[in-house]
Amino acid sequence: MKTSRITTTTLMLLSTAGLALAEGMNGSSSMSNMNNMDGMPMSGAMAPQSATQVHHATGIVKNVDTAAGRVTITHGPINSIPWPAMTMGFPVKDKAMLDQITVGEKVDFDLMPTGKDQFMVIRINPAHG
Repeated sequence: MKTSRITTTTLMLLSTAGLALAEGMNGSSSMSNMNNMDGMPMSGAMAPQSATQVHHATGIVKNVDTAAGRVTITHGPINSIPWPAMTMGFPVKDKAMLDQITVGEKVDFDLMPTGKDQFMVIRINPAHG
């Protein structure tokens, strides 16, 4: 008799939990409010990098490939990404920007994310000073 009650009670609890889960999955519970969190800031490591966040840096032009629309720069640390100092090649947003710089020149430039760990130069100018 005790086994029968325990089994019945367990089945009732499981079916109640299943209904609650089903309600949550179809959006009829308070979980549906999660869909309205657009624009709310996320914190910690889970926060995705904004696709419009611009990162500023300074470096020395090592190579200019106008045909491919790429520039190679030895840059200092970029703390907002965070990256240590290194030499990297980047695509540029507008190939015409490459006409304004020369190999060996110190430049100020801005990067914008284009994908996971991928960035594009959106501004590059000779550095002042």
